[in-house]
Amino acid sequence: MRWAAIGLAVAATGCLRDTEFKCTQDADCEAMGHCEAIGFCSVLDAGCTTGHRFSESAGQGLASTCVPAAAGNAGRCPMDYVAVGSSGHRYKRLGTVSWDQAQAMCAQASAGSYLLIPDDAAELAGLATIAPPPFWIGLDDLAAQGMFMTVKNVRATFAPWATGEPSTRSGADCVRAISATQIATDLCSNRRAAICECEP
Repeated sequence: MRWAAIGLAVAATGCLRDTEFKCTQDADCEAMGHCEAIGFCSVLDAGCTTGHRFSESAGQGLASTCVPAAAGNAGRCPMDYVAVGSSGHRYKRLGTVSWDQAQAMCAQASAGSYLLIPDDAAELAGLATIAPPPFWIGLDDLAAQGMFMTVKNVRATFAPWATGEPSTRSGADCVRAISATQIATDLCSNRRAAICECEP
């Protein structure tokens, strides 16, 4: 009798399905879902302080609970950032600000946010649809004249300068997009629109 009960328990356990699902990228999750750094999907939930809750597929311990900031979401993009193009990055247009203000505002939004650094022509053209040029981008030569660095402190690899640029005039150390295809230097104190970029 005892062995029959154990056999029945083992058989019943074998029939149970594991409802926990691990993800490796956002595409593994349901529509509008996000693959958290700890490998479980989350969905938007304005009732949670982080703006996300774990989906049912996260298993019994986490399912339907709010995603804590400690779960590796310090670099999460704020909810008001939008996807543009296929880079997977998210963006937000700022109002008219100086370059320094734009850099500070973007950096304060989240650990993964920074003043826009366009990687290629397609990204720059796509962003011109959410903020008509001119708008600030995260390039400057403040540290060394003529050496344009990104706000991530690496040398710029994509710099589609307009004719006659970069300028050598005094104080023109910051960079703005002047069209959907070209960039130019400008006085950092001038007020322009700006775009923050975020890597989820």
